[in-house]
Amino acid sequence: MFWGLTPALDLLCEYEKSVGNIPEELNILIIGSSDCRHILKTEARKYRHKNVKMNFYVMDSCVELLARQLLLMNIALQSQEILGLEQKTKIFMELYGNSLVRPSVANYLTSAASELIKMVTDYDYLSRMMSSVSLEIRYKERDYLENLLKFWCSKDEFNICDSWDRRLRKSLGARYDSKVGAFDWDLHMRYHNIGGKQVCNQEYRNYRMNGVAFSWLESEVSKPNRSLVCAIHPNGDTFLHHGYLGDMQTGPFVAFGMECEDESFLKSHNGQNTYRATDVTERNLRQIFHELQYKTEYVHEATSNVTLGPVVMKQEKLIVDVKGPDFIPRVSRKCLDIQGKIKFLSISELDSMKYKAKYHNFFDVLYFGSVYLKHFEKELVEKILKKSSLLIIEHQLFVLSYRKKELDEFKKTIEEKVEGLEVDRMAFDSERDPYAKFIVK
Repeated sequence: MFWGLTPALDLLCEYEKSVGNIPEELNILIIGSSDCRHILKTEARKYRHKNVKMNFYVMDSCVELLARQLLLMNIALQSQEILGLEQKTKIFMELYGNSLVRPSVANYLTSAASELIKMVTDYDYLSRMMSSVSLEIRYKERDYLENLLKFWCSKDEFNICDSWDRRLRKSLGARYDSKVGAFDWDLHMRYHNIGGKQVCNQEYRNYRMNGVAFSWLESEVSKPNRSLVCAIHPNGDTFLHHGYLGDMQTGPFVAFGMECEDESFLKSHNGQNTYRATDVTERNLRQIFHELQYKTEYVHEATSNVTLGPVVMKQEKLIVDVKGPDFIPRVSRKCLDIQGKIKFLSISELDSMKYKAKYHNFFDVLYFGSVYLKHFEKELVEKILKKSSLLIIEHQLFVLSYRKKELDEFKKTIEEKVEGLEVDRMAFDSERDPYAKFIVK
């Protein structure tokens, strides 16, 4: 929950490699991706292909995930006259994957949330400010979304580190007193063996200890990231909530931190990484934001010569400022225009798609998140997909509590789900591949 546990995909490139010629308009249904990583990477690299209009239809069952996707897309689509490349990248990373953020980022979250409240309560305003985005959700979900955004702006005191530690104690049980050893075991015996070698000891330990995945030497975090809070309910002038309920094992490193076009970022010496998964994530996001803005090839310019891959930093207890952030309004600015549409739909819409003529033979690409396979129906897939379309099913490879037995069982579940469909199967190794891909005939 809160971030994807598989690497970001360029869905346009995947379609071209698997199916062949790209049509003038491509309709993509994404179910349960947890974040907007695929949309950002696909849109950023669209200039590398012939001119094509892409329409994304996005479904997630949790409104918290919808709110975060709106927030992150709003950041990513800000013009560089408003947010510089480095500033935008670090704000995005902190809100995406850190339990604690810098005070300036907490203030940015507050002002961005106040702007998003206007958008979700006034669709005309949404179409003016984020012209590519539309919401087609139920009124109940829309009301809850508004309450979530109001909590992000609230003055309620909240210590996310206490919430994190309570869940950590419960999950580790008797191993809590030797938790550092447990973290190292998960990293070296599981994470590194399944393709996560870019994650370094220090950053993984920091993440497991307190939820801070991305850190830099020149910054200090102290404010809770309110966008990671779940199950929020108004209680007079304040709010009740269940604190942090997301992933505490894998972390947000997988989406943008495992692969890189610049192979020098993936090098290691004597078993020690030159760059952390944090550095790879930062480099990849800088490239995505540059390509979204300018639609030209990105040339990386290093902002520091310091390599923190092999560095072991002193462990210090974090000091958390539990007070609500100051509200600093920002000037409303129209987001970058992208050709095509991004529509957020209620997950309840999925069941009715097979009965609606407008969705029959409509989608070119169908993406299923691993925890959403319960919604996978043969009749539905046959009705909504075009001939020679691409089906991508997310694997649970990076769920660290899973071993070979569980991964093989999940592979069997995927095979049972697609049984009866006319598909061409691509090679899929349950212990190596994060996705199972099929061409639906």
